[in-house]
Amino acid sequence: MLTGIFQKLIILIVGIVFLASAAIIFFRFKNVNRTERTQIFKTAEYFNAWIIMLCFITTMTYGLFNHYELKKSVHAIVSLNYSEASQALNSNGTRYNMAEIISDEVVDRAIKKGALEDVTVKQLKNCLVVYPCVQGGVGDESEYHISTEFAVEYHASKDTNHLDSENVIKLITSAYKEYYIEKYIDNFKLDEKELDFEKMEYMDIVEYFDKETKAILNYLYGMAEKNPSFVTSNNSTFNSIAGKVYQFKETQINQNLRSLILQNGIVRDKNSYIDRLSYKNKNVDFDRQKNSASYNLCNQAIDMYSEEMTRVVLVPTWDQAGKYYMGRTKVGVDELSVLATNYSNYVASNEKEIMDNNLVIEKISSVNPDEQFYASANSLIDSIYASIKGFEKEAINAGREFSSHRMNQCIAVSIYGISIMDELKTLVLFAALTYAAFVLCRIAKRFPKKA
Repeated sequence: MLTGIFQKLIILIVGIVFLASAAIIFFRFKNVNRTERTQIFKTAEYFNAWIIMLCFITTMTYGLFNHYELKKSVHAIVSLNYSEASQALNSNGTRYNMAEIISDEVVDRAIKKGALEDVTVKQLKNCLVVYPCVQGGVGDESEYHISTEFAVEYHASKDTNHLDSENVIKLITSAYKEYYIEKYIDNFKLDEKELDFEKMEYMDIVEYFDKETKAILNYLYGMAEKNPSFVTSNNSTFNSIAGKVYQFKETQINQNLRSLILQNGIVRDKNSYIDRLSYKNKNVDFDRQKNSASYNLCNQAIDMYSEEMTRVVLVPTWDQAGKYYMGRTKVGVDELSVLATNYSNYVASNEKEIMDNNLVIEKISSVNPDEQFYASANSLIDSIYASIKGFEKEAINAGREFSSHRMNQCIAVSIYGISIMDELKTLVLFAALTYAAFVLCRIAKRFPKKA
């Protein structure tokens, strides 16, 4: 704060000396004749040692204050290098908003990331400005322009003077990259609700675990398609993590837990669960009957077609060049065959579901498990749940590493601090102005007040 005041004070003093000296010369110019004026300017000591020394001291003092003030300001250029950026979109197709670069969430993340002390989100945000590097207009179509580069400026205030300016801008841009990845790229999260497994049926817990592991596998397979060769900091690939999850799913969930429950008839409320499965079977059987009827109907329709008609059907048509030819086209039997296949698959799926439910009903109806089996099942459930959460964390971390690696290419950040050349140019200009002011002051004293 004080350095800024002193810097402006030095500029003000030099400016006053220059203007006052010029004004004195102007008003006293007529007090002497042409010969005397020429003599005054010829005999003036333009290279006086005291003037040079005073100019040097003033310039160095200004240079120190100016350097300290420049260190308080720094700016960065955030460049968006993905294809959707030219349409003012995020990578997921939503509308891009440059204000998010200095949003409360990003600033708060930067403060926590850098462990910045004695500063609030509001205080730091007030020091930040963001704007497009190239702005278009709406007056004419030729003025339309969508900027893909945005400047972020930081100017320290009295509340943030104790912070390193360059470090602050680095933290802001780094926090924005993380924020962007989490919000617009990495959207994978499992169910965050805390489940009470004591209130769930054991076979429902198996289905829940199966669903969660499938979600992790789908995410990993999807990431592996994007970059199968990507290696994380733990020397893992998406496929290797997916392999571990799949093996865990097959052994721990489908074999160990499911087998333990079925073989020992472990259930919380036997009658209620059997009734639920029986009711479910009735609904599934109703679907099976509908699908079976649709399958038979498609086959009956196919049988109505003449064999000669189904071999080949040629119709007159034209190609893209406008030339006439006879082309083969589909007939109704083709569509019916596809439908019949689909309905057949639906029937098979319905029958399998009914058989699985009947197996569960048979097992829990015929066995009365001991308490030790319940304890074993509960222990295994807790262990599997902890492992699933571990796999989820590993998959998310791998995905974020990949997204960060990719976004380092898609979102480039260039930080610009103090330019030595610009600072030297400022000093040279100030030194020239100061020297001119002191020389004019010395010359002004030689002009008499009145002729």
